[in-house]
Amino acid sequence: MALCAMLLLAACADEREVAARRVLVVGWDGATWDMLDPLLAEGRLPNVARLVARGSSARLESTKVPISSAAWVSAMTGKGPGEHGVYSFFEPVESSYDVRLISSLSNQAAPLWRILGWHGLRSITFGVPVTFPPEKVDGVMVAGMLSPFDADYAYPNALTRQLRARGFVPDLGAWRERQEVTFERVREQLAIKEAILSEMLAEEDWSLATIVFKDLDVWCHRNYDARTDGPVAPHYELLDGVLGRLLAQVGDDVDVILLSDHGFYPYQRSFFVHPWLVQQGFAVAGRAEVQLPPAPENLAERRATEHAALLQLLDLEASVAFGGVCEANYGGIRLNVKGREPRGALEPQDVEATSKRIEQALLEWRASGRAEPVVRRVYRGAELYPGPHEGIVPDLIFELDPTIAARSEPAKVPYGEHARAYPDHSLEGIWIAAGPSFRRVPERGAVAVRDLAPTVLALLDLPVYAEMSGTVRRAEFAREIEPRVMPEAADPAARVGYRPVAADYAETDMEAVKSRLMETGYAQ
Repeated sequence: MALCAMLLLAACADEREVAARRVLVVGWDGATWDMLDPLLAEGRLPNVARLVARGSSARLESTKVPISSAAWVSAMTGKGPGEHGVYSFFEPVESSYDVRLISSLSNQAAPLWRILGWHGLRSITFGVPVTFPPEKVDGVMVAGMLSPFDADYAYPNALTRQLRARGFVPDLGAWRERQEVTFERVREQLAIKEAILSEMLAEEDWSLATIVFKDLDVWCHRNYDARTDGPVAPHYELLDGVLGRLLAQVGDDVDVILLSDHGFYPYQRSFFVHPWLVQQGFAVAGRAEVQLPPAPENLAERRATEHAALLQLLDLEASVAFGGVCEANYGGIRLNVKGREPRGALEPQDVEATSKRIEQALLEWRASGRAEPVVRRVYRGAELYPGPHEGIVPDLIFELDPTIAARSEPAKVPYGEHARAYPDHSLEGIWIAAGPSFRRVPERGAVAVRDLAPTVLALLDLPVYAEMSGTVRRAEFAREIEPRVMPEAADPAARVGYRPVAADYAETDMEAVKSRLMETGYAQ
């Protein structure tokens, strides 16, 4: 009996130890080693430096295309776009060429906070993109990018009113009356957010806190030049200060992962997929004059309007392909297949042959005055991101020279040089992990953005679902952790269904988001 009691006490102690483990995930949306490394060398990021010194760092590969919507959903679910159903900030409308703005309802996979809730663990989720409408979580959630300012963007609902009373806005796109995004305004909102976070971390019972700072991405879209004496470097220093104060508050017994979903690059050249398709004979320009809408300054809204404008410029009955999502040096092409598209021109039996023709033409194409190839590689979308939702992924995804941006907006020629650099995403983000569960690894490794979710679950001794294509970062662990890998259906705690705060949230809320996107410098 005494032995049984001792074993029971030991088991309870182990359970308390597991329950006491905590993980802090901090997202610097758009951070890049190209900026981080020189700032670290200059001693301007002391808190990041301390994390690197006691843990590990890696180059993070984003989604292809590297876009915040697909990348953050991949990070939170451990799955790729074909598995979770999000590839862009817009999704296709069935049986049409139209697109609609995504929401959290577009994600078809279980994110970290939901899995924790299934297992009785509480979480803080703050500022993660594509979380509006917010979910009824075990803990608190403040939705990030795409949140309408006037909607209930937080859970519990009363939290929205409290945040609004303090002057907090859920994303830079909600800064109203077309306010200019200035460094002073960014700094003001960052101070409000830090104060709120400090209170939450102190008052909430949490096992996982996921905090994304989206303001860096917005600022980079307007100002990134890769220079440590430029306008973006001071924002890195601001975030480093916030990071240091948050780390001091949570203590050294918390595992910390600092990551970005993609990087940034100042592109001096662009490749425009629409005129290239016309030039190569894969698309046919329409004969009728089309009055294009004025191009808004905001790139995200521009791509929503230009999607329709591009199709109006084509004779779809004669075009076998049209441009898809583009970001950084990655772009997409969708085939105009009969029976799949409303005005398809390509016979289904010709899909593979046409795909090969487009691939060959891309790889062989040279810009005028340039000897080097523009396109480095071409992927089949369904092979790169297989899964039940692979239909949202372009049929072909092409990778350009890393110094050339892929663009989907209308243009007269396929290739051009810029008088002024065009700041946009790059594929490579950052990953830094430190804490009691991580060992010191001096060499910089490589991770994928979808490795985050399975790694966090393993740290918290929760099931890692076999359906996750991400990898547990076991080589970085300082303690013996054997991930409990199982199919999601085999987890007795898993439950089907999503619990939004307002299941009947108005579509007009998302229309308001589209209009507010015009007020921000964020690119789709």
